[in-house]
Amino acid sequence: MRSSNRPKAQLPESSIRLIRAGRLEPGLTQGLYHSLARGMTESSDDTITLCSPSSPYLCIGYHQVLESVLDINVCRELNLPILRRHLGGGTTYLDSNQIFYQCIFHNSRVPARTDLVYQMMLGAPVLLLNRMGLRGRLRAVNEVEANSVRVAGIGGGRVGEAMVVVGNLLLDFDYNVMSRVWKTPDPLFRKLAQETMQERVGTLNRMGISQTHESIDLLLAKAFTDSLERSLEESEPEKHEIEAAEETARDLASHEFLSLHRPSGSVLPMKSLKISADVFIHQRRVCLDDQQLDVAVRADNGIITDLKTDTKQSKKLRELMMGTSLSEWN
Repeated sequence: MRSSNRPKAQLPESSIRLIRAGRLEPGLTQGLYHSLARGMTESSDDTITLCSPSSPYLCIGYHQVLESVLDINVCRELNLPILRRHLGGGTTYLDSNQIFYQCIFHNSRVPARTDLVYQMMLGAPVLLLNRMGLRGRLRAVNEVEANSVRVAGIGGGRVGEAMVVVGNLLLDFDYNVMSRVWKTPDPLFRKLAQETMQERVGTLNRMGISQTHESIDLLLAKAFTDSLERSLEESEPEKHEIEAAEETARDLASHEFLSLHRPSGSVLPMKSLKISADVFIHQRRVCLDDQQLDVAVRADNGIITDLKTDTKQSKKLRELMMGTSLSEWN
């Protein structure tokens, strides 16, 4: 998301349109907010949509290379559709155990600074988590945490005249499927990433929250009203909006759009993977005793806190690398 030098917008007194769409076909969960954003003008209603996908799918960020981050054969085996969004961020596995919130506001009615846009839009999910008895907070500009672990994926950016911030609340999560579809350089990278994800990404169910989708929808809508200090007026999407959303969904899943950014020649698996704020998995090739060895490492705030390798030198590598700065091994 790019910021401008214009002054912070004054929030209007008008109400925000709320679309509580419930369960939608996977493509529509992306297509609806994209098409609403594309059609937005200054006279349009600022809009918040709440929805969940009726079946699982995968969504990649605008700048990602599909074949570098996802194993296409495994995705086909699992019958998981893939879409590319016009917003940045990483690859997400999305299913009915998640509640999406999608904020589509005209750019003239949000702050100029990126961090303030996220503070404005993500105040509601943080407020909701605290009202549920969890320790909700916003970290690293745009990461929503509860009880010190990540409980949401967030994306944001400019689409047409709209500023869009989207996120989700994880009621439950299939860690196994998410780790299976990654295009990793080797099995040890995948194993370390899955273990770290299970530690650093939490769900409301694991934290003892067992409320229904319907009740969380209502509580989240109330949290948006309170955090934004504007009333929400609920309405159904109109026929032409659904038609536009369906067309947009087809575009987001098209071969042409999914192939965006693909370099010529072979595509290498990812070498780095973000798990949560300041926690990453990296693949490093290090030289030890005149040998080139591949090592999967976990780095917390740039410090190596765990590693996996299948070499006989594993113990020695652990002694050398643990607790050191990742930058020493570039």
